[in-house]
Amino acid sequence: MISKVVIRRFKRFDEVTFELPGHIVLAGPNNTGKTTLLQAVAAWGLALNHWKQRNDFNPRNKGYVKAPIARQAFSAVPLRAFDLLWHGRDFNRGTIEVEVHNRDGWQIAMEFIPDSTEQMYVRPKSDADSRALREVELSAVYVPPMTGLSTDEPVYQRPKVDQLLGQGKPGDIIRNLLVEAHRSERAWPVLQKSIDRLFGYEIHPPDDKGADIIAEYSADTGGPRLDIASAGSGFQQVLMLLTFLHTREGAVLLLDEPDAHLHVILQDAIYSELRSVAAEKNSQLIIATHSEVIINSVEPTELCMMLGQPKLLANTEEKRSLIRSLSGLTNTEIMLARDAPGILYAEDYTDINILREWAKRLNHPASDLLTTRLFWKPMVSELRPGASGIKAREHYDALKLVRDDIPGLELVDGDAHPDKQSTPITGSGLQRLRWRRYEIESYLVHPAALERFVEHMVGPGDLSAQARKEMLDYLEQTLTRAFLDDPMKESPLIKIYLEKSKARTEVLPPILNAAGLPNFPYTDYYKIAAVMEPEEIHPEVAEKLDAIMRAFRL
Repeated sequence: MISKVVIRRFKRFDEVTFELPGHIVLAGPNNTGKTTLLQAVAAWGLALNHWKQRNDFNPRNKGYVKAPIARQAFSAVPLRAFDLLWHGRDFNRGTIEVEVHNRDGWQIAMEFIPDSTEQMYVRPKSDADSRALREVELSAVYVPPMTGLSTDEPVYQRPKVDQLLGQGKPGDIIRNLLVEAHRSERAWPVLQKSIDRLFGYEIHPPDDKGADIIAEYSADTGGPRLDIASAGSGFQQVLMLLTFLHTREGAVLLLDEPDAHLHVILQDAIYSELRSVAAEKNSQLIIATHSEVIINSVEPTELCMMLGQPKLLANTEEKRSLIRSLSGLTNTEIMLARDAPGILYAEDYTDINILREWAKRLNHPASDLLTTRLFWKPMVSELRPGASGIKAREHYDALKLVRDDIPGLELVDGDAHPDKQSTPITGSGLQRLRWRRYEIESYLVHPAALERFVEHMVGPGDLSAQARKEMLDYLEQTLTRAFLDDPMKESPLIKIYLEKSKARTEVLPPILNAAGLPNFPYTDYYKIAAVMEPEEIHPEVAEKLDAIMRAFRL
Protein backbone atom coordinates (compact mmCIF):
# COMPACT_ATOMS: atom_id res chain seq x y z
CA MET A 1 0.00 0.00 0.00
CA ILE A 2 0.99 3.62 -0.57
CA SER A 3 1.99 5.32 2.69
CA LYS A 4 2.98 8.79 1.48
CA VAL A 5 2.76 10.94 -1.65
CA VAL A 6 4.85 14.06 -2.28
CA ILE A 7 3.77 16.27 -5.17
CA ARG A 8 5.85 19.09 -6.67
CA ARG A 9 4.68 21.54 -9.35
CA PHE A 10 1.68 19.43 -10.36
CA LYS A 11 -1.46 21.41 -11.25
CA ARG A 12 -2.70 23.36 -8.18
CA PHE A 13 0.14 22.17 -5.93
CA ASP A 14 3.58 23.76 -5.85
CA GLU A 15 4.72 21.31 -3.17
CA VAL A 16 2.59 19.25 -0.81
CA THR A 17 2.87 16.02 1.17
CA PHE A 18 0.07 13.56 1.86
CA GLU A 19 0.37 10.93 4.58
CA LEU A 20 -1.76 7.87 3.84
CA PRO A 21 -2.29 5.51 6.79
CA GLY A 22 -4.16 2.99 4.62
CA HIS A 23 -7.54 3.61 3.08
CA ILE A 24 -8.07 7.36 3.11
CA VAL A 25 -11.01 9.68 2.48
CA LEU A 26 -10.15 13.16 1.24
CA ALA A 27 -12.81 15.60 2.42
CA GLY A 28 -13.09 19.31 1.71
CA PRO A 29 -14.86 21.95 -0.39
CA ASN A 30 -14.56 22.23 -4.15
CA ASN A 31 -11.21 23.27 -5.64
CA THR A 32 -9.09 22.30 -2.65
CA GLY A 33 -7.02 19.64 -4.44
CA LYS A 34 -8.84 16.36 -3.78
CA THR A 35 -9.04 15.34 -7.44
CA THR A 36 -5.53 16.69 -8.06
CA LEU A 37 -4.06 14.16 -5.62
CA LEU A 38 -5.95 11.31 -7.31
CA GLN A 39 -4.72 12.43 -10.72
CA ALA A 40 -1.13 12.82 -9.48
CA VAL A 41 -1.03 9.23 -8.21
CA ALA A 42 -2.61 8.01 -11.47
CA ALA A 43 -0.02 10.01 -13.44
CA TRP A 44 2.78 8.47 -11.35
CA GLY A 45 1.53 4.96 -12.06
CA LEU A 46 1.14 5.58 -15.79
CA ALA A 47 4.57 7.22 -16.04
CA LEU A 48 6.32 4.39 -14.18
CA ASN A 49 4.70 1.64 -16.24
CA HIS A 50 5.31 3.55 -19.49
CA TRP A 51 8.99 4.07 -18.62
CA LYS A 52 9.50 0.42 -17.61
CA GLN A 53 8.52 -0.67 -21.13
CA ARG A 54 11.96 0.56 -22.27
CA ASN A 55 13.50 -2.17 -20.10
CA ASP A 56 16.54 -0.02 -19.33
CA PHE A 57 17.10 0.07 -15.57
CA ASN A 58 20.69 1.29 -15.58
CA PRO A 59 21.22 4.65 -13.87
CA ARG A 60 23.61 6.97 -15.68
CA ASN A 61 25.58 10.02 -14.63
CA LYS A 62 22.80 12.26 -15.88
CA GLY A 63 20.07 10.03 -14.53
CA TYR A 64 17.85 7.34 -15.92
CA VAL A 65 16.98 7.37 -19.60
CA LYS A 66 13.95 9.50 -20.53
CA ALA A 67 10.88 7.97 -22.16
CA PRO A 68 8.76 10.20 -24.42
CA ILE A 69 5.01 10.12 -24.02
CA ALA A 70 2.47 11.77 -26.30
CA ARG A 71 -0.51 13.67 -24.95
CA GLN A 72 -2.96 11.24 -26.57
CA ALA A 73 -1.30 8.34 -24.71
CA PHE A 74 -1.40 10.12 -21.36
CA SER A 75 -4.62 8.65 -20.00
CA ALA A 76 -4.15 9.65 -16.35
CA VAL A 77 -5.50 13.20 -16.77
CA PRO A 78 -7.69 14.59 -19.59
CA LEU A 79 -5.67 17.43 -21.15
CA ARG A 80 -5.83 19.47 -24.33
CA ALA A 81 -2.21 20.61 -23.80
CA PHE A 82 0.55 19.33 -21.53
CA ASP A 83 1.28 22.75 -20.01
CA LEU A 84 -2.04 22.42 -18.14
CA LEU A 85 -0.33 19.77 -16.01
CA TRP A 86 2.20 22.27 -14.64
CA HIS A 87 1.59 24.43 -11.58
CA GLY A 88 0.66 27.89 -12.82
CA ARG A 89 0.67 26.43 -16.35
CA ASP A 90 4.37 27.32 -16.49
CA PHE A 91 6.92 24.93 -18.04
CA ASN A 92 9.69 27.18 -16.70
CA ARG A 93 8.99 26.05 -13.14
CA GLY A 94 10.97 22.91 -13.95
CA THR A 95 10.08 19.25 -13.86
CA ILE A 96 7.00 17.90 -12.15
CA GLU A 97 7.83 15.34 -9.46
CA VAL A 98 5.42 12.84 -7.94
CA GLU A 99 7.08 10.77 -5.21
CA VAL A 100 5.34 7.67 -3.87
CA HIS A 101 6.35 5.81 -0.69
CA ASN A 102 5.24 2.27 -0.04
CA ARG A 103 4.80 0.41 3.25
CA ASP A 104 7.27 -2.20 2.04
CA GLY A 105 9.99 0.42 2.32
CA TRP A 106 10.55 1.54 -1.27
CA GLN A 107 10.05 5.06 -2.58
CA ILE A 108 10.09 6.14 -6.20
CA ALA A 109 9.83 9.69 -7.51
CA MET A 110 8.84 10.07 -11.15
CA GLU A 111 9.89 13.14 -13.12
CA PHE A 112 7.71 14.73 -15.82
CA ILE A 113 9.99 16.75 -18.08
CA PRO A 114 8.44 19.33 -20.44
CA ASP A 115 9.07 19.20 -24.16
CA SER A 116 6.01 20.70 -25.86
CA THR A 117 2.28 20.97 -25.36
CA GLU A 118 1.94 17.64 -27.22
CA GLN A 119 4.83 15.63 -25.75
CA MET A 120 6.79 15.29 -22.52
CA TYR A 121 9.36 12.88 -21.10
CA VAL A 122 9.08 10.73 -18.00
CA ARG A 123 11.69 8.90 -15.92
CA PRO A 124 12.48 8.02 -12.30
CA LYS A 125 14.63 10.45 -10.33
CA SER A 126 18.25 9.44 -10.19
CA ASP A 127 18.04 8.41 -6.52
CA ALA A 128 15.47 5.68 -7.28
CA ASP A 129 16.75 2.17 -6.56
CA SER A 130 17.10 0.21 -9.82
CA ARG A 131 16.11 -3.05 -8.11
CA ALA A 132 12.90 -1.48 -6.78
CA LEU A 133 12.16 -0.13 -10.26
CA ARG A 134 12.41 -3.63 -11.70
CA GLU A 135 10.30 -5.30 -9.05
CA VAL A 136 7.58 -2.78 -8.26
CA GLU A 137 4.21 -3.71 -9.73
CA LEU A 138 1.64 -1.18 -8.62
CA SER A 139 -1.54 -0.43 -10.54
CA ALA A 140 -3.13 2.94 -9.78
CA VAL A 141 -6.54 3.44 -11.39
CA TYR A 142 -8.36 6.78 -11.40
CA VAL A 143 -12.14 6.32 -11.41
CA PRO A 144 -14.12 9.52 -12.11
CA PRO A 145 -17.82 9.93 -11.26
CA MET A 146 -20.22 7.98 -13.44
CA THR A 147 -21.24 9.50 -16.76
CA GLY A 148 -24.13 8.53 -19.01
CA LEU A 149 -23.83 5.13 -20.66
CA SER A 150 -23.33 4.94 -24.39
CA THR A 151 -25.96 2.98 -26.29
CA ASP A 152 -23.31 0.87 -28.03
CA GLU A 153 -20.06 -0.38 -26.53
CA PRO A 154 -17.63 -2.64 -28.42
CA VAL A 155 -15.05 -4.84 -26.72
CA TYR A 156 -11.94 -2.82 -25.83
CA GLN A 157 -8.46 -3.87 -24.84
CA ARG A 158 -7.19 -2.71 -21.42
CA PRO A 159 -5.16 0.26 -22.80
CA LYS A 160 -8.27 1.65 -24.49
CA VAL A 161 -10.29 1.17 -21.31
CA ASP A 162 -7.66 3.14 -19.37
CA GLN A 163 -7.62 5.85 -22.02
CA LEU A 164 -11.41 6.35 -21.85
CA LEU A 165 -11.20 6.46 -18.06
CA GLY A 166 -8.54 9.16 -18.29
CA GLN A 167 -10.88 11.12 -20.54
CA GLY A 168 -13.54 10.96 -17.82
CA LYS A 169 -15.80 8.50 -19.66
CA PRO A 170 -16.49 5.57 -17.31
CA GLY A 171 -19.93 5.21 -18.86
CA ASP A 172 -18.23 4.12 -22.10
CA ILE A 173 -16.43 1.13 -20.54
CA ILE A 174 -18.75 -0.30 -17.86
CA ARG A 175 -19.83 -3.20 -20.07
CA ASN A 176 -16.16 -4.05 -20.70
CA LEU A 177 -15.62 -4.13 -16.95
CA LEU A 178 -18.53 -6.54 -16.60
CA VAL A 179 -16.98 -8.77 -19.26
CA GLU A 180 -13.72 -8.81 -17.27
CA ALA A 181 -15.57 -9.59 -14.05
CA HIS A 182 -17.54 -12.42 -15.69
CA ARG A 183 -14.32 -14.05 -16.87
CA SER A 184 -13.29 -14.44 -13.23
CA GLU A 185 -14.88 -17.41 -11.47
CA ARG A 186 -14.27 -15.68 -8.12
CA ALA A 187 -15.33 -12.14 -8.99
CA TRP A 188 -18.62 -12.69 -10.81
CA PRO A 189 -20.66 -14.50 -8.13
CA VAL A 190 -19.48 -12.08 -5.44
CA LEU A 191 -20.43 -9.11 -7.63
CA GLN A 192 -23.87 -10.62 -8.25
CA LYS A 193 -24.42 -11.07 -4.51
CA SER A 194 -23.38 -7.48 -3.77
CA ILE A 195 -25.79 -6.04 -6.33
CA ASP A 196 -28.59 -8.29 -5.08
CA ARG A 197 -27.95 -7.21 -1.47
CA LEU A 198 -27.81 -3.48 -2.27
CA PHE A 199 -30.57 -3.24 -4.89
CA GLY A 200 -32.40 -6.56 -5.06
CA TYR A 201 -31.40 -6.74 -8.75
CA GLU A 202 -29.99 -9.69 -10.70
CA ILE A 203 -27.19 -8.91 -13.15
CA HIS A 204 -26.91 -11.31 -16.07
CA PRO A 205 -23.69 -12.53 -17.72
CA PRO A 206 -22.69 -10.06 -20.45
CA ASP A 207 -22.65 -11.19 -24.08
CA ASP A 208 -19.50 -10.03 -25.89
CA LYS A 209 -19.78 -12.19 -28.99
CA GLY A 210 -21.36 -9.57 -31.25
CA ALA A 211 -20.24 -6.18 -32.51
CA ASP A 212 -21.24 -4.61 -29.23
CA ILE A 213 -21.48 -5.94 -25.69
CA ILE A 214 -24.95 -6.69 -24.34
CA ALA A 215 -25.19 -6.21 -20.56
CA GLU A 216 -28.55 -6.72 -18.87
CA TYR A 217 -30.17 -6.96 -15.45
CA SER A 218 -33.55 -7.91 -14.00
CA ALA A 219 -35.26 -5.80 -11.36
CA ASP A 220 -37.13 -8.88 -10.09
CA THR A 221 -36.20 -12.54 -10.03
CA GLY A 222 -37.45 -14.03 -13.27
CA GLY A 223 -38.51 -10.57 -14.49
CA PRO A 224 -37.81 -9.09 -17.92
CA ARG A 225 -34.19 -8.49 -18.86
CA LEU A 226 -33.36 -4.79 -19.16
CA ASP A 227 -30.30 -3.06 -20.57
CA ILE A 228 -28.14 -1.54 -17.84
CA ALA A 229 -28.37 1.78 -19.71
CA SER A 230 -32.03 1.95 -18.66
CA ALA A 231 -31.19 1.62 -14.95
CA GLY A 232 -30.91 4.55 -12.55
CA SER A 233 -27.67 6.48 -12.28
CA GLY A 234 -27.16 5.33 -8.66
CA PHE A 235 -27.27 1.67 -9.71
CA GLN A 236 -24.86 2.37 -12.57
CA GLN A 237 -22.47 4.18 -10.22
CA VAL A 238 -22.37 1.34 -7.69
CA LEU A 239 -22.10 -1.29 -10.42
CA MET A 240 -19.11 0.53 -11.91
CA LEU A 241 -17.33 0.93 -8.55
CA LEU A 242 -17.79 -2.68 -7.45
CA THR A 243 -16.83 -4.02 -10.86
CA PHE A 244 -13.61 -1.98 -10.73
CA LEU A 245 -12.78 -3.42 -7.34
CA HIS A 246 -13.36 -6.97 -8.54
CA THR A 247 -11.33 -6.53 -11.74
CA ARG A 248 -8.35 -4.56 -10.34
CA GLU A 249 -7.08 -6.86 -7.62
CA GLY A 250 -4.20 -5.43 -5.57
CA ALA A 251 -4.61 -1.98 -7.14
CA VAL A 252 -4.72 1.51 -5.67
CA LEU A 253 -8.20 2.69 -6.60
CA LEU A 254 -8.53 6.45 -6.83
CA LEU A 255 -12.26 7.08 -6.51
CA ASP A 256 -13.52 10.56 -7.29
CA GLU A 257 -16.87 11.22 -5.58
CA PRO A 258 -18.10 7.61 -5.40
CA ASP A 259 -21.21 8.99 -3.68
CA ALA A 260 -22.27 10.81 -6.86
CA HIS A 261 -25.89 10.00 -7.86
CA LEU A 262 -26.47 8.01 -4.67
CA HIS A 263 -29.32 8.41 -2.20
CA VAL A 264 -28.12 9.05 1.36
CA ILE A 265 -29.02 5.49 2.39
CA LEU A 266 -26.78 4.09 -0.35
CA GLN A 267 -24.05 6.61 0.51
CA ASP A 268 -24.04 5.13 4.00
CA ALA A 269 -23.76 1.59 2.66
CA ILE A 270 -21.31 2.09 -0.20
CA TYR A 271 -18.18 2.94 1.80
CA SER A 272 -18.59 -0.16 3.97
CA GLU A 273 -19.12 -2.27 0.85
CA LEU A 274 -16.07 -0.78 -0.87
CA ARG A 275 -13.88 -1.35 2.17
CA SER A 276 -15.04 -4.93 2.49
CA VAL A 277 -14.26 -5.78 -1.13
CA ALA A 278 -10.96 -3.85 -1.02
CA ALA A 279 -9.83 -5.90 1.98
CA GLU A 280 -10.65 -9.12 0.13
CA LYS A 281 -8.85 -7.97 -3.02
CA ASN A 282 -5.86 -6.46 -1.14
CA SER A 283 -6.60 -3.11 -2.75
CA GLN A 284 -6.19 0.40 -1.35
CA LEU A 285 -8.90 3.05 -1.56
CA ILE A 286 -8.15 6.76 -1.90
CA ILE A 287 -11.51 8.51 -2.05
CA ALA A 288 -12.42 12.15 -2.70
CA THR A 289 -15.84 13.18 -1.40
CA HIS A 290 -18.10 15.97 -0.16
CA SER A 291 -20.57 13.51 1.37
CA GLU A 292 -21.31 14.17 5.03
CA VAL A 293 -22.79 10.67 5.19
CA ILE A 294 -19.53 9.03 4.08
CA ILE A 295 -17.46 11.28 6.35
CA ASN A 296 -19.65 10.25 9.28
CA SER A 297 -19.09 6.57 8.51
CA VAL A 298 -15.27 6.86 8.42
CA GLU A 299 -12.92 6.60 11.37
CA PRO A 300 -11.28 9.98 12.04
CA THR A 301 -7.83 8.49 11.42
CA GLU A 302 -8.91 7.61 7.86
CA LEU A 303 -9.95 11.19 7.07
CA CYS A 304 -7.66 13.70 5.40
CA MET A 305 -8.97 17.25 5.64
CA MET A 306 -8.41 19.34 2.51
CA LEU A 307 -8.58 22.88 3.90
CA GLY A 308 -5.37 24.66 3.04
CA GLN A 309 -2.66 22.07 3.68
CA PRO A 310 -3.82 18.43 3.91
CA LYS A 311 -4.20 17.23 7.48
CA LEU A 312 -5.04 13.82 8.91
CA LEU A 313 -7.68 14.06 11.61
CA ALA A 314 -6.88 12.92 15.12
CA ASN A 315 -10.26 12.46 16.79
CA THR A 316 -14.03 12.60 16.52
CA GLU A 317 -14.22 16.28 17.50
CA GLU A 318 -12.03 17.23 14.55
CA LYS A 319 -14.33 15.17 12.34
CA ARG A 320 -17.34 17.12 13.62
CA SER A 321 -15.53 20.39 12.87
CA LEU A 322 -14.72 19.14 9.37
CA ILE A 323 -18.39 18.35 8.69
CA ARG A 324 -19.40 21.81 9.91
CA SER A 325 -16.70 23.41 7.76
CA LEU A 326 -17.95 21.68 4.61
CA SER A 327 -21.34 23.31 5.05
CA GLY A 328 -20.12 26.59 6.53
CA LEU A 329 -16.89 27.57 4.76
CA THR A 330 -16.51 28.85 1.21
CA ASN A 331 -13.34 28.63 -0.87
CA THR A 332 -12.91 32.38 -0.44
CA GLU A 333 -13.04 32.00 3.34
CA ILE A 334 -10.45 29.25 3.22
CA MET A 335 -8.14 31.53 1.24
CA LEU A 336 -8.76 34.49 3.59
CA ALA A 337 -8.16 32.35 6.67
CA ARG A 338 -4.64 31.61 5.43
CA ASP A 339 -3.75 35.24 4.64
CA ALA A 340 -5.83 37.59 6.84
CA PRO A 341 -4.59 38.76 10.26
CA GLY A 342 -7.74 37.35 11.85
CA ILE A 343 -11.52 36.99 11.63
CA LEU A 344 -13.90 39.65 12.98
CA TYR A 345 -17.50 38.70 13.80
CA ALA A 346 -19.91 41.64 13.82
CA GLU A 347 -23.68 41.96 14.12
CA ASP A 348 -24.11 43.20 10.55
CA TYR A 349 -22.24 44.76 7.64
CA THR A 350 -23.64 48.12 8.75
CA ASP A 351 -21.50 47.85 11.90
CA ILE A 352 -18.41 47.37 9.73
CA ASN A 353 -19.26 50.41 7.61
CA ILE A 354 -19.65 52.62 10.70
CA LEU A 355 -16.38 51.34 12.18
CA ARG A 356 -14.56 52.09 8.94
CA GLU A 357 -15.78 55.69 8.89
CA TRP A 358 -14.82 56.28 12.52
CA ALA A 359 -11.35 54.81 11.95
CA LYS A 360 -10.88 57.18 9.00
CA ARG A 361 -12.07 60.22 10.96
CA LEU A 362 -9.77 59.34 13.87
CA ASN A 363 -6.88 58.56 11.52
CA HIS A 364 -6.62 55.33 13.47
CA PRO A 365 -4.23 52.51 12.40
CA ALA A 366 -7.26 50.19 12.24
CA SER A 367 -8.43 52.09 9.16
CA ASP A 368 -6.13 50.09 6.88
CA LEU A 369 -7.21 46.81 8.48
CA LEU A 370 -10.92 47.61 8.19
CA THR A 371 -10.61 48.90 4.62
CA THR A 372 -8.20 46.57 2.81
CA ARG A 373 -7.32 43.59 5.03
CA LEU A 374 -10.52 42.74 6.85
CA PHE A 375 -11.92 39.22 6.99
CA TRP A 376 -15.30 39.45 8.71
CA LYS A 377 -18.53 37.48 9.08
CA PRO A 378 -21.90 38.13 10.72
CA MET A 379 -22.34 36.73 14.23
CA VAL A 380 -24.78 34.22 12.74
CA SER A 381 -24.34 33.39 9.05
CA GLU A 382 -27.28 32.04 7.08
CA LEU A 383 -26.04 29.22 4.89
CA ARG A 384 -29.08 29.35 2.62
CA PRO A 385 -32.53 31.01 2.81
CA GLY A 386 -34.66 29.43 5.51
CA ALA A 387 -31.85 27.32 6.95
CA SER A 388 -30.52 27.65 10.47
CA GLY A 389 -27.39 29.76 10.56
CA ILE A 390 -23.88 28.89 11.64
CA LYS A 391 -22.80 30.73 14.78
CA ALA A 392 -19.52 32.56 15.23
CA ARG A 393 -18.05 29.86 17.51
CA GLU A 394 -18.89 27.06 15.03
CA HIS A 395 -17.53 29.08 12.11
CA TYR A 396 -14.34 29.89 14.05
CA ASP A 397 -13.78 26.24 14.98
CA ALA A 398 -14.09 25.35 11.29
CA LEU A 399 -11.56 28.05 10.36
CA LYS A 400 -9.09 26.62 12.87
CA LEU A 401 -8.94 23.49 10.72
CA VAL A 402 -7.55 25.71 7.98
CA ARG A 403 -5.23 27.72 10.23
CA ASP A 404 -4.85 26.62 13.82
CA ASP A 405 -3.47 29.94 15.12
CA ILE A 406 -5.95 32.33 13.50
CA PRO A 407 -7.16 34.93 16.02
CA GLY A 408 -10.88 35.69 16.18
CA LEU A 409 -12.90 38.53 17.68
CA GLU A 410 -16.62 38.89 18.35
CA LEU A 411 -17.86 42.50 18.49
CA VAL A 412 -21.25 42.21 20.19
CA ASP A 413 -23.97 44.71 20.99
CA GLY A 414 -24.56 45.84 24.56
CA ASP A 415 -28.03 44.31 24.43
CA ALA A 416 -26.55 40.83 24.01
CA HIS A 417 -27.10 38.10 26.56
CA PRO A 418 -25.55 38.86 29.98
CA ASP A 419 -23.23 35.86 29.61
CA LYS A 420 -21.63 37.47 26.53
CA GLN A 421 -19.25 39.79 28.35
CA SER A 422 -15.94 41.11 27.03
CA THR A 423 -13.00 38.74 27.40
CA PRO A 424 -9.28 39.50 27.81
CA ILE A 425 -7.73 40.57 24.50
CA THR A 426 -4.75 38.27 24.15
CA GLY A 427 -4.28 37.98 20.39
CA SER A 428 -5.17 34.29 20.35
CA GLY A 429 -8.32 32.19 20.22
CA LEU A 430 -11.84 33.60 19.90
CA GLN A 431 -12.00 36.83 21.91
CA ARG A 432 -14.96 39.14 22.59
CA LEU A 433 -15.61 42.87 22.85
CA ARG A 434 -18.97 44.19 24.00
CA TRP A 435 -20.31 47.71 23.46
CA ARG A 436 -21.37 49.38 26.71
CA ARG A 437 -24.29 51.10 24.98
CA TYR A 438 -27.16 49.20 23.37
CA GLU A 439 -25.48 48.94 19.93
CA ILE A 440 -22.96 50.63 17.68
CA GLU A 441 -25.52 53.11 16.31
CA SER A 442 -25.97 54.45 19.87
CA TYR A 443 -22.63 56.25 19.49
CA LEU A 444 -23.93 58.28 16.52
CA VAL A 445 -26.16 60.34 18.85
CA HIS A 446 -24.19 63.60 19.02
CA PRO A 447 -26.04 66.90 18.45
CA ALA A 448 -23.30 68.70 16.49
CA ALA A 449 -22.62 65.67 14.30
CA LEU A 450 -26.31 65.15 13.61
CA GLU A 451 -26.76 68.84 12.82
CA ARG A 452 -23.86 68.67 10.36
CA PHE A 453 -25.32 65.53 8.78
CA VAL A 454 -28.74 67.17 8.32
CA GLU A 455 -27.10 70.18 6.69
CA HIS A 456 -25.23 67.81 4.39
CA MET A 457 -28.46 66.02 3.43
CA VAL A 458 -30.93 68.95 3.23
CA GLY A 459 -28.68 71.81 2.16
CA PRO A 460 -26.26 74.39 3.56
CA GLY A 461 -27.14 77.43 5.63
CA ASP A 462 -30.71 78.67 5.43
CA LEU A 463 -31.81 75.71 3.31
CA SER A 464 -31.54 73.42 6.31
CA ALA A 465 -31.91 75.94 9.16
CA GLN A 466 -35.49 75.01 9.98
CA ALA A 467 -34.78 71.27 9.77
CA ARG A 468 -31.81 71.59 12.11
CA LYS A 469 -33.78 73.72 14.58
CA GLU A 470 -36.62 71.21 14.77
CA MET A 471 -34.18 68.36 15.26
CA LEU A 472 -32.36 70.20 18.07
CA ASP A 473 -35.69 71.02 19.70
CA TYR A 474 -36.54 67.34 19.67
CA LEU A 475 -33.16 66.41 21.13
CA GLU A 476 -33.54 68.98 23.91
CA GLN A 477 -37.00 67.68 24.71
CA THR A 478 -35.91 64.05 24.68
CA LEU A 479 -32.35 64.16 25.98
CA THR A 480 -32.31 67.45 27.98
CA ARG A 481 -30.53 70.74 27.41
CA ALA A 482 -27.53 69.57 29.36
CA PHE A 483 -26.89 66.83 26.79
CA LEU A 484 -26.98 69.37 23.96
CA ASP A 485 -24.46 71.59 25.78
CA ASP A 486 -22.05 68.78 26.62
CA PRO A 487 -22.95 65.47 24.92
CA MET A 488 -19.70 63.80 26.01
CA LYS A 489 -20.64 64.26 29.65
CA GLU A 490 -23.25 61.58 30.19
CA SER A 491 -25.75 61.98 32.97
CA PRO A 492 -27.03 58.78 34.61
CA LEU A 493 -30.37 59.30 32.84
CA ILE A 494 -28.80 59.65 29.37
CA LYS A 495 -26.47 56.70 30.06
CA ILE A 496 -29.41 54.42 30.90
CA TYR A 497 -31.41 55.68 27.92
CA LEU A 498 -28.65 54.88 25.42
CA GLU A 499 -27.94 51.52 27.07
CA LYS A 500 -31.58 50.39 27.08
CA SER A 501 -32.98 51.89 23.86
CA LYS A 502 -32.37 50.44 20.41
CA ALA A 503 -30.75 53.30 18.52
CA ARG A 504 -31.36 51.83 15.08
CA THR A 505 -35.17 51.79 15.44
CA GLU A 506 -36.09 53.78 18.56
CA VAL A 507 -33.57 56.62 18.93
CA LEU A 508 -32.26 57.75 15.53
CA PRO A 509 -35.44 57.47 13.39
CA PRO A 510 -37.48 60.05 15.40
CA ILE A 511 -34.45 62.38 15.48
CA LEU A 512 -34.10 62.24 11.70
CA ASN A 513 -37.86 62.42 11.25
CA ALA A 514 -37.88 65.73 13.19
CA ALA A 515 -35.28 67.00 10.70
CA GLY A 516 -37.51 66.11 7.75
CA LEU A 517 -35.71 62.88 6.92
CA PRO A 518 -38.38 60.24 7.52
CA ASN A 519 -37.72 56.60 6.65
CA PHE A 520 -33.99 57.21 6.36
CA PRO A 521 -32.48 53.73 5.82
CA TYR A 522 -30.40 52.37 8.68
CA THR A 523 -28.02 50.91 6.10
CA ASP A 524 -26.90 54.52 5.44
CA TYR A 525 -26.25 55.44 9.09
CA TYR A 526 -22.54 55.16 8.35
CA LYS A 527 -22.93 58.54 6.59
CA ILE A 528 -23.47 60.12 10.00
CA ALA A 529 -20.18 58.62 11.21
CA ALA A 530 -18.49 59.98 8.07
CA VAL A 531 -19.17 63.64 9.07
CA MET A 532 -18.25 63.35 12.76
CA GLU A 533 -15.27 65.29 14.02
CA PRO A 534 -12.71 63.32 16.06
CA GLU A 535 -13.70 65.08 19.27
CA GLU A 536 -17.35 64.09 18.68
CA ILE A 537 -16.55 60.38 18.53
CA HIS A 538 -17.04 58.72 21.90
CA PRO A 539 -13.76 57.61 23.60
CA GLU A 540 -15.07 54.05 23.75
CA VAL A 541 -14.84 53.86 19.94
CA ALA A 542 -11.08 54.47 20.04
CA GLU A 543 -10.81 51.90 22.83
CA LYS A 544 -12.55 49.32 20.66
CA LEU A 545 -10.38 50.11 17.64
CA ASP A 546 -7.25 49.74 19.78
CA ALA A 547 -8.54 46.40 21.08
CA ILE A 548 -9.28 45.15 17.55
CA MET A 549 -5.65 45.81 16.62
CA ARG A 550 -4.41 43.94 19.70
CA ALA A 551 -6.81 41.07 19.05
CA PHE A 552 -5.17 40.53 15.66
CA ARG A 553 -1.64 41.05 17.00
CA LEU A 554 -1.19 44.26 14.98
